[in-house]
Amino acid sequence: MKRNIFKSGISQYALAVAAVAATSAICYVLARYLGYQSISLILLFMVSILATFLGIGPVLLAASLSAFIWDVFFIPPRYTIHIERTEDILMLGMFFIIALINGVLTTRIRKQERLARDREERTNALYQLNRNLSAAANKAQFLEESDKLYKTLFNSISHELRIPVATIMGASDSLLSSVHPEAIRVELLTEILKASERLNRLIENLLNMSRLEGGRIKPRPDWHDVHDLVNEVCENLKEELSRFRVQVNIPEDMPPVKIDFGLMEQVLYNLVHNASQYAPPSTEIGISAFYSDGLLNLQITDRGPGFPENEISLIFNKFYRVGGSKPGGTGLGLSIAKGFVEAHKGMITVENRSDGGAMFRISIPAETFREDINQ
Repeated sequence: MKRNIFKSGISQYALAVAAVAATSAICYVLARYLGYQSISLILLFMVSILATFLGIGPVLLAASLSAFIWDVFFIPPRYTIHIERTEDILMLGMFFIIALINGVLTTRIRKQERLARDREERTNALYQLNRNLSAAANKAQFLEESDKLYKTLFNSISHELRIPVATIMGASDSLLSSVHPEAIRVELLTEILKASERLNRLIENLLNMSRLEGGRIKPRPDWHDVHDLVNEVCENLKEELSRFRVQVNIPEDMPPVKIDFGLMEQVLYNLVHNASQYAPPSTEIGISAFYSDGLLNLQITDRGPGFPENEISLIFNKFYRVGGSKPGGTGLGLSIAKGFVEAHKGMITVENRSDGGAMFRISIPAETFREDINQ
C-alpha cells in the first residue's frame, strides 16, 4: 500500500525530536571547540537528513526545534531567547527559513519520485497485463485453429477412409459369399483395386505432409528425362485421363535435368489428378515443359471452372478446399505439391486462364547437360 508522505505517525515525530535532541547534545559537548555558526550548519544538515525519509510534519517540527535550541543554547547570550547582535538575529531567521524550505522541497521531491515510481509500476503492470492478454489471446486463437484443423482433418480423413473401406468390404464380401460370372468377378476385383489405390494415396499424402512439417524432405537430385517424368504421371493416371484430351508439349531437344524424380512425380501427379477431378469430360488437359535461364518450367492447364478470385491465394493451404468442391479429398494435394516444389528451391503459382480453366506454373532451379541451351 502506498504511504502518503504528508501523513506521518507519532513514531516519526518522536524520531524527529530524538534526532534533534541527540545532535544538539553532541554539539553542546563540542561547543567549546566549535563556533555557534558551525553548529547551525550541523543542525541544518541533520534536518536535511531527516527530510529524506520523514514526512513534512516531523521535518517542520525538527526545523523549528533546531532553530529554538540553537537560539537558547548556542547563540550568545546563552540560555535565553534574547539575541543581542543583529547578525545573529538574521542568521537565526535564515536558519529557520532554510531549514523549512529544505524540508518542504525535499519532501516534494520525494513525493515526485514516489509518483514517478508509481506511474512506472502502473505502466509496467499494464504492459505485463497487455502481454499476458496477448499471450492468452494468441493461445486461445492457436487452440481454436488447432481444434478447427483437427475437426477438418478428422472429417476429411473419416470420409476418405469410409468410402474405399466400404467398397473393399462390400466387394470382398460379395466375392466370398457367392459365385459370380467372370465379368462381374473382374469388376468387383477392379473396384477393390481402385479403393486400395485411393487408400494408398491418402496414406501417402498424410505421410508426405508429416515429412514436410517435420523438415525431413531433402531432395536427392539426379539426372532424369522430363519426358519420362511426364509419361510416368500420365501412365499412373491413365484411367482418370482417359476421359480427356491430354496435350503434352515438350521440346524434342529437351535436355536431361537434375531433379528428385520421386518428388517431382508426386507434384505433377497431384496437379494433373486435381485437373482431372474438376475439368469437364472431353476437354483438354495440357502438360508443358521447357528449360530457360537455368530453370525447369512446367505448366499444367485445364478447362475446368478455375478458382474464385477471393480464394485463389488460399488453395495451397493445408486442408483447404475451395467452396463447392466435389465430395472427397483431404485438401492436402496442392499443399504437398507446393512443399515439394519449395524443397527444390522453386516456386509454384496458379492463375485463372482468360478463356476458362486454371494454369499452374512451376519453376525450379535445375542443372542440365546443356547449360547453353538458350544461348
